[in-house]
Amino acid sequence: MPVAKPFHRNFRGIADGPNSGYSSLAYILDRDYARDAEHYVRALTLIQDDLRSIFEYVEPSAECMSAYSFRIHSLFMRTCIEIEANFKVILAENNCSRSGRQLNMVDYRRVDATHHLSSMLPIWSGSPR
Repeated sequence: MPVAKPFHRNFRGIADGPNSGYSSLAYILDRDYARDAEHYVRALTLIQDDLRSIFEYVEPSAECMSAYSFRIHSLFMRTCIEIEANFKVILAENNCSRSGRQLNMVDYRRVDATHHLSSMLPIWSGSPR
């Protein structure tokens, strides 16, 4: 997928330099960057808060890999739903969605071309990896 400028909903930080006094937050607050961005940010903060709450009881370690609860299941489901919602809106706002059919994993992989998601692997210090 060719990347046209500007590519909406893709944050690129401002490089430090003599003329970098302009806030990088202004890029995100710009209405042309993303429509209804606050809804997606709010969902992310709720997921992060729930994950912190789970970590109060379940240590993220190899010993707790078999832990299960409905809260953990709910968190996994909500996270997957939010990822799919973000992918759909990223593709739609950049005119990459296909009308007349459902999006699938082939379409969602196109987001990796601009967001480089495959390079962001979770850090896990326990074993097994």
